[in-house]
Amino acid sequence: MNTVVSSRIERRRLQTRQRLLEAAQLILAERGYHKFTIQAVTDRADVGYGTFYLYFEDKDVLVWQVLYTYGEGLRQEIDQRLALIPFPMREYLSWIAIFRYMHHQRESFSAMFGRQGSAKLTQYYQTYLAEIHEENLRLGRYQAGVDLPPTFLAQFMAGAMLRLLIWWIESDNTYTAEQMAEMLYQAVYREPPPADPPIGFWDDLI
Repeated sequence: MNTVVSSRIERRRLQTRQRLLEAAQLILAERGYHKFTIQAVTDRADVGYGTFYLYFEDKDVLVWQVLYTYGEGLRQEIDQRLALIPFPMREYLSWIAIFRYMHHQRESFSAMFGRQGSAKLTQYYQTYLAEIHEENLRLGRYQAGVDLPPTFLAQFMAGAMLRLLIWWIESDNTYTAEQMAEMLYQAVYREPPPADPPIGFWDDLI
């Protein structure tokens, strides 16, 4: 197979994969997770049902790719906003951002990660949270205050954050995103947050 033909085939593969991703994003927004089906995605993407499995292992792998792409875009926006803000305010504000975002996505978050959600998606998300936290520790954006391996600390924080989010979303409580972030900060650092968050800091982002 010559280079031109090989390049054309690869380009078509990338285009098909992108069509599946774009279709998945639309179906997820329209129907939600529990009514999201592979058939609906392939119909929207105008490809055969079997074509799906040439690109994705199952429904949850595709859904995670959609969530990951969006999550990375949001993370980059938050990182840019916090670039000049030092620890510990940086970490505190990032936690507020997470809780605020999840507050606005309560229904979809609960469907995917709650009691009736997907174990695979939950594992993906917890791993993602751990990777972000470990990166922030290694780059000095966060400081742990204890002499423990960053990998261990990242796993601890990811588990705590995810469990708190699920509990907060699914239980009958009236805590605000700011209150959740404040309590998390106190639980981790055994002291009040550095200061009250600036009024309206996240309003144009989340």
